[in-house]
Amino acid sequence: MDTLIDFLLNNYIWFLVISLILIFALIGYLVDANTNGEKKPKIKPIAPLQEDKKIEVHPSVEVYTNDDFDDPLIKDKNA
Repeated sequence: MDTLIDFLLNNYIWFLVISLILIFALIGYLVDANTNGEKKPKIKPIAPLQEDKKIEVHPSVEVYTNDDFDDPLIKDKNA
C-alpha cells in the first residue's frame, strides 16, 4: 500500500493532466450530444425564373450586360 501511495505522490501531476483531459472530453461529448437534436430552419429554395417575364435592369447596369463585356477574351483568341 505504501508503494502505491508513493507512486501517486510522485506522479500526481500526470494524473491531474489526464483527468482534466478526460473531463473536458466528457463535457465536449455531452454538449455535442445535446446540440445535435436541434434542427436548423429549412431554407426555402429560390423559385426559377419564368421565361415569359421581362427582367428589368437598372440602366447603369444595362450598359455592362452585353456579349462584349461578358466574354472579352473571345475576340482576342480569334484574332
